[in-house]
Amino acid sequence: MNIYYGLDKESKIPKETVITIGSFDGVHRGHRKILETLKNISLSKEKENLVITFEPHPRMVIENIKENYLLTTLEDKLYIFETMGMIDNLLIIPFNNSFAQISADDFIEKIVIKQLFPSVFVVGYDTHFGNGRKGDIAKLKSILLKEKIKIEVVEPETEDSQIISSSLVRSFIRFGNIESANRFLGYKYFVKGVVVRGAGRGAILGFPTANIEFDEKLKIMPQNGVYAVLVLYEGKKYKGMMNVGKRPTFDEKLSLEVHILDFNENLYNKSLKIYFVKRLRDEVKFPNEEELIEQLKRDKENIRNLKEDLWL
Repeated sequence: MNIYYGLDKESKIPKETVITIGSFDGVHRGHRKILETLKNISLSKEKENLVITFEPHPRMVIENIKENYLLTTLEDKLYIFETMGMIDNLLIIPFNNSFAQISADDFIEKIVIKQLFPSVFVVGYDTHFGNGRKGDIAKLKSILLKEKIKIEVVEPETEDSQIISSSLVRSFIRFGNIESANRFLGYKYFVKGVVVRGAGRGAILGFPTANIEFDEKLKIMPQNGVYAVLVLYEGKKYKGMMNVGKRPTFDEKLSLEVHILDFNENLYNKSLKIYFVKRLRDEVKFPNEEELIEQLKRDKENIRNLKEDLWL
């Protein structure tokens, strides 16, 4: 996959490709349907394909969102795109307040068509673009018809009679419905962070935890609670239980703490990738440490008893 940052006169982006445009936050199953269509058309026409995306996510600029919104950072998207193996070329257009003022007509006619000469446009059924999101399928078809450029509109992907969308997946995650989020995404939702020193209270209780410094503030953190998770460390995945929240039995400070089952290595300053598998329960303030320990034992046993297909 060739990656291009910005579009200028010196750019070596291939012309006359099969093109699609979008933010692709989450790269969920609906997005994958579009990308599969893109790949199939490019193969049938023996042309390269090109995905155009934006950084940062347009809504973060337009609505001045600072945190707790994204399903995938740019780094995440690049990783997923690469592992999919469907994309020949990726163009990342910097999105700022100035770019946001470009009209739908100018974006398609003066930027995309005039500079890239697309052979085919592949778009999702609900595509919107340009200032105020005034560009839609009807406008795009009228522009492309004049230029004699073909368009392929991809119908939505559904799950449980619901149309898969980034906004719906965000809602699932915010309310702790991780299993539905994972089904709609087509993979397990994940976050990354570095292990930092904590109070050591987990070890005293018999459940040593890695305290995670969450370094992706723009990503959505699931609703507070206790989760079954997979922890990726140095290329290997381990089962674990993770508390997202404020440690109500102790100091009420926001924390991410993960206890990795059957693991005893020192993880300080190590980077971990956490995949959310299932929400086990709400946070609870226990009257004493003994009752907390008993609940942690039950949580650990519940994790060991989860069906194996949940971990796949």
